[in-house]
Amino acid sequence: MTPGEAAGGGMGKQPGLRTLAEKVSWLIETAHPADRGPYSISEVCFLIHKATGEQVSHTTIWKLANGQSQNPSKRLIELLAKTFGVPPAFFFDDYDEEQLGLLKEQVELLTLIRDAKITSAELRALLGLNAEGRNAVANAIQRTAHAEAQRLARDQPESSDNG
Repeated sequence: MTPGEAAGGGMGKQPGLRTLAEKVSWLIETAHPADRGPYSISEVCFLIHKATGEQVSHTTIWKLANGQSQNPSKRLIELLAKTFGVPPAFFFDDYDEEQLGLLKEQVELLTLIRDAKITSAELRALLGLNAEGRNAVANAIQRTAHAEAQRLARDQPESSDNG
């Protein structure tokens, strides 16, 4: 499953993000590199420490993700928000459904950018192009992806014969 699929490719109403536990679990399951599965609870604790410099226990995150803790401290909400790049309001029940859809799209897009290892300088350069320049870059990317797919298709039979 790709991050886009995990993030809910269709941005219609999704009943799975009503509770705090569902939101925390969704972030853990979605905001990970494309070449691997969801983060473990220990990895989330490490990411929080890396992003904020603060320690959060494995048990605290596990209880949040499993619905056993439903009233976290304001500070914990802030740490999670900073770590996952969402507004703190995301974790509350009254977070607007439209905003939730937009946020889910943003998380998906940021995950795709990160997984493609596109730097902020590269993204700024691309965004600075006019429509004609962006189309030229998109066409070059499509040609390169097509050539890569053909190369992989040619190489695949050799790989299976050697296995």
